[in-house]
Amino acid sequence: MLSVVIPSHNHADALRYHLPAVLAQDYEDFEVIVVDVASTDETKDVLESLEANEPRLHHTFTPASARDISLERLALTLGIRAAKYDWVVITRADCQPASDQWLRCIADTVQEGKDIIIGVAKYDESHRTWFDLKTSFFRLWNTLANLRYVKSGEAAVRADDCNVAIRRSAFLEKDGFGQQVNLLTGAVELLVNRLSNYRNTVTLTSPEAIVIQDRLSEQRLWKQQRTFYMETRRHQRHTFGYRVKQNLRMALPWFMLFVGLSVWPLVLYFDAPRSEPLWLLLGLIALLFIIILTYFNVSFNRAAAAIGYQRLFHFSLPILSLLLPLWNVSAWFRHRFTPKNEFRKKFI
Repeated sequence: MLSVVIPSHNHADALRYHLPAVLAQDYEDFEVIVVDVASTDETKDVLESLEANEPRLHHTFTPASARDISLERLALTLGIRAAKYDWVVITRADCQPASDQWLRCIADTVQEGKDIIIGVAKYDESHRTWFDLKTSFFRLWNTLANLRYVKSGEAAVRADDCNVAIRRSAFLEKDGFGQQVNLLTGAVELLVNRLSNYRNTVTLTSPEAIVIQDRLSEQRLWKQQRTFYMETRRHQRHTFGYRVKQNLRMALPWFMLFVGLSVWPLVLYFDAPRSEPLWLLLGLIALLFIIILTYFNVSFNRAAAAIGYQRLFHFSLPILSLLLPLWNVSAWFRHRFTPKNEFRKKFI
């Protein structure tokens, strides 16, 4: 038995389009609670129209006068407290399940002693622009890193707020969002980060259980998303090993490029045309480079396909891998020079 909680702020069109797919799940014991977060569009009319024909759909709203808690966290708290089932599935208004087996897969993953189920979400892959390619890659890279970490027996560091399930009783026992109630974004990520330990968290990677989110429409939104994550990261619990592993994975493509390019000056310096051992060394390094690159490409794309990604990254993968640390550095600089009160305003 599951309760689906969906916070929504001015997402009338998204709810009209995506909510029927949530309500049409091939699973009997569930309810859907939409929390209207101070919307000024037709959200209320859309919800009331859908509720007239769907008894499992309910909606509530956040009071606009709330002062000491961000509206995102208030919406989730209201939704979780209003849930009548112990397992609460959190997703977004601009998302819909990839199949009608989404909730059944989550229910089948519920285990005794577990409090958190981390699922997979991706952007709509119907567009083929460079912007869509890099946003999909960036999300996939972070998803695989977190899933790999949890499967290795560690506590989850983060989770995708479009597809995560939490035991309601654990949320209430651990005082909900704790002290992080006035941060603008990162509610679900920090909640999972705070509640997760190496015993109570499982992953759900079935392609039938993936959630598809509407693509980002502007570069500005993606930059803002990454900048605000830097503030979220400041409040996460990290282990030293997690940070080291993440940084090494991001640095590996640049290290390979550096090694590959540094061989040429060395060969030329020793007058390579008359030095067969150096040409042999150059050939071995080039062969090793190709083998590592091929292995990385194949393993990464196999992992992407296994969790439901249809768009794979072949020729673009080396370029995107080199750009990844640059994107993170640029987000760090923007966060560094952004006033800290910008991350604590009360809007979604």
